[in-house]
Amino acid sequence: MGITSHYSIMTCPLCGGEVEGNTDSYVTLVCDGCDRSAVGEDGEPAKYGFEYLDREPDTDGGIQMEPDTGTNPVFIDGEKCWRRYRFGGRITMKDNHDCDSLEEFYEAHGMM
Repeated sequence: MGITSHYSIMTCPLCGGEVEGNTDSYVTLVCDGCDRSAVGEDGEPAKYGFEYLDREPDTDGGIQMEPDTGTNPVFIDGEKCWRRYRFGGRITMKDNHDCDSLEEFYEAHGMM
C-alpha cells in the first residue's frame, strides 16, 4: 500500500481566501497573498535563503539552490505564523497557540 495524502482547497485562516495544500501534513496554511506580506519580529519584510543569510550565492559556475532557511516566526497582520523551509521553497502556517518555536508549533498542532 502506498502513502496517500489529501490535497484539497482550504480557507486561509487570515483572509478567508483559498489555499491549496496537503491537509494531512500541514494545518492552518495561509494563502500566497497573505504570505507575501509577512514581516519578521523587527517589522521588516521576512527574508529567505541567501537574503536571510546576508550573503550572495557562490559564483563558481555550479548549480546552486536557494538555502532552505529564513525568518521564523513571521507576522502577518499582527498574527504569528511559522514557516517551514524545504526543497527550495516554503509554506507558512498560522500559529493558533502562540508557540515559542517551530518544534513547539508542530507538537501543538498535531504535526509530530
